[in-house]
Order: sequence, then C-alpha cells, then structure tokens
Amino acid sequence: MSIPVNLPEDLVAQIDEMTTNRASFIEEAVRRLLRDSRESVRDEVDRINELADELNREAEDVLEYRS
Repeated sequence: MSIPVNLPEDLVAQIDEMTTNRASFIEEAVRRLLRDSRESVRDEVDRINELADELNREAEDVLEYRS
C-alpha cells in the first residue's frame, strides 16, 4: 500500500544522507518504533504485575496479622 506522507525538509535531508531508498528507510523506522513500543508496554505490564503480586502478598500478611 502506498500512502503520501509530508515530512519537514530537514528530516528528508537527514534520511537522504543515510540512504538512497527513502521508502525502505521509513518502513524500517516505523516497524522498529512499533516493535519497541510493544516491548515497552509488555515490560510495563510485567512490572505492574510484579508489584501487584508483591502488594497482594503484603495485604494477605496484614489480614493474617489482624485475625
């Protein structure tokens, strides 16, 4: 699929300094950004789950102590 995208001239100049194939360069950049973003979200969810498990254990200890 082809889509028109407007980019600032300075950004296009930087892309042109790195490659002769703008489309491939931009495709790879977008794929990398999406992959990194998904990995970041997974890492955050994993960390939240770890903290939730720890907090749940602490809550269970408090409830046991109160009984």
